[in-house]
Amino acid sequence: MKKYIILIIVFSLLTIIITKCTQKNIVGKWKAIESETEYYYVFNSNKTCSYEMNVARLNCTYKKDRKKITILYKGNEKENTYEYYFEGKTLIIKDDKGTNNKFIKVQ
Repeated sequence: MKKYIILIIVFSLLTIIITKCTQKNIVGKWKAIESETEYYYVFNSNKTCSYEMNVARLNCTYKKDRKKITILYKGNEKENTYEYYFEGKTLIIKDDKGTNNKFIKVQ
């Protein structure tokens, strides 16, 4: 009986960990919400990304840790570092002006 309880606890913890990890996956196409302008960020698993607005597309690379994402836009020498976090399924990226930009995953 003790073994079954331990197995249930282990599987429960694994389920929680897997759920948390999948919810915080930044890879994908993210559409800006609560914005006057429609734009997207696309984060690929190979650490490349793009910023898309209308027909314009700016390629970039990124690196992230738990609380910050650093983006280097093609043609720039300076990296841009932003705080980011998740509220449920919404990605929040705080820009350098302190504005919380909200995104929902579309792909």
